[in-house]
Amino acid sequence: MKMLEKKSYWLLASLLLLSVGVDAKVKFDFSLVFVPEEGGVKFEKITDDADCVADYKGNIVGKTSGVFGSRKTNTIDWWVIPQIGVSPDGRRIGYINEKNGTTNIMIKNAAKGGASVQRTFRTNVEGFTWSPDGKTLCFTEVRGNHHGVYLVDANQGTVVRQISNGTDNDFGGVISKDGNTIYFHRGEGYASYSLWSYDRKTNLFSNYSRGMTACLIPNDLDAIYCARFTTNKESEIWRVNFKTGVEEVILSQPGKSFSTPQLSPDGRWLLVTGSSRSEKEKIDNTDIFVVRTDGTQLTQLTYHPGNDLSPVWSPDGKSIFFLSQRGSAEKNYNVWRMDFSM
Repeated sequence: MKMLEKKSYWLLASLLLLSVGVDAKVKFDFSLVFVPEEGGVKFEKITDDADCVADYKGNIVGKTSGVFGSRKTNTIDWWVIPQIGVSPDGRRIGYINEKNGTTNIMIKNAAKGGASVQRTFRTNVEGFTWSPDGKTLCFTEVRGNHHGVYLVDANQGTVVRQISNGTDNDFGGVISKDGNTIYFHRGEGYASYSLWSYDRKTNLFSNYSRGMTACLIPNDLDAIYCARFTTNKESEIWRVNFKTGVEEVILSQPGKSFSTPQLSPDGRWLLVTGSSRSEKEKIDNTDIFVVRTDGTQLTQLTYHPGNDLSPVWSPDGKSIFFLSQRGSAEKNYNVWRMDFSM
């Protein structure tokens, strides 16, 4: 009898421990705006659920991508492209809206409040960047089985200019400071991407090097920051000089991935999205990091168990806009702003 009671006790204890373990994985309240590790940081919500901010069709860190799903790895399919943008004057914010099965670019005031204005009327827009003069939006769209790069006026009209030839898979267009050159990356198979450019005056395409998610350097037209896959399918941040041929890794950590580098206005920092893990809640997610352009002083800025990603700088470098699931019990994405001072 005592042996039976002892077995029953241990069975009950095991069930209780199991239930606690399960609860720990889903217990976190995503409606919280910040976590203790982010104490002292001011977060401001720019959009709301009515804006229907898209989350890259759910393929950034979704279970079906194999990013964190059953394999439980920290490698990420990091060819993803910027999902939000800030106008050069800092007055407007752009994001991808999903409505009635279509995704398009919406523009609204960077200050909280105000209606959004639709700037593309397409079917499947996946990401975009603003031109340095604020007049043009360069976006990626899926048409048929191919991704392509396109241009549209940032302020008026609906005329779209196609940059890609329609038969390749081109992503993440970025316009040079003089407006003449458009840099992008081309998919050449799983985890294989190369950097290309298109000259708007000569209509010529040029291929440079391996890489994706290009980040231009205003004071060095011969170099670029980009992300690259390792042989383990993890993603690193590199600086590539097209003229000298010098290629150097800026940010790499075994078991982690980093992508979408964004150079700060003062040229001192790179803002990146990185794979992360909330140890307390045991949740794999993405967070926002900064690192010096020489690869030192890597600093994690966000710790929320929800995904924080696609960060961009404000023109004065004092704020960061990003996509996040924070503040939403339903884990919906919205555009948020946070202060930056380092």
